[in-house]
Amino acid sequence: MKEQSRQKRLPLKITVLCLLLAMIAGGFWYARPAGLDTLAPGMEPELIDITLTRFYENRQSELRNLQLASNEPGFDELLVRLEELRFRRPPTNLVLQAIPCLENLTSQPKMLEDGDIEDLFITLAQSGPVDWRYAQLEFSIDEWSYRDFDRGVTLPLNMSQSKEIGQALGRELWDLAQPEQSSLK
Repeated sequence: MKEQSRQKRLPLKITVLCLLLAMIAGGFWYARPAGLDTLAPGMEPELIDITLTRFYENRQSELRNLQLASNEPGFDELLVRLEELRFRRPPTNLVLQAIPCLENLTSQPKMLEDGDIEDLFITLAQSGPVDWRYAQLEFSIDEWSYRDFDRGVTLPLNMSQSKEIGQALGRELWDLAQPEQSSLK
C-alpha cells in the first residue's frame, strides 16, 4: 500500500522539480547580458534625446539637453556607443512587469558628490505608421534602469562598474549638450 502511494507521488515530484529547474534556467536566460537590441527589439531610432542634471555642492543642479536626429553629425557615433552598453536584467523585473505598483518599493536615497551627473535620461524615438515608438534608458547617480512603455513601468538594470560607466558617459554627453533655458528668474 505504501509502495503504491510513493509511486503515485513520484511523477508529481518529478514534475515539480522539472518546473523549478525550468524557472531557474529561465531566470539565468533573462539575466544574460542585454543591450538596446534586447531591451527595445526592432528599434531603429531616428531621434536621440538626452536630458542631464548635474549636482553641485551648493545644492544647485544644472540641466542640459542634447537632441540629435539620424541625419545629423554625431548621431551614428552616439547610437553605436549606446548599443555597446551591456546590462543584466534582474529576474525580479518579471514580477515588476506583472505588478507595476511594486516598482517604487526598492528605491533608496543616494549620496551625491560635487559634479556628479544626478540624472541622465536617454530617449530613443522611431516614427511609425500611426504613432512614435520610444525606448528610454535612465542613469541616476550610480544605477541604470529602462522604461517599459508597454507595461508602464521603469525596471532596474545591473551593470558591472555601473557608476563609473554612467558618470563617464554622462560627463561626455554633458560637454556636448546645451544648457537648458529656464523661464524662472
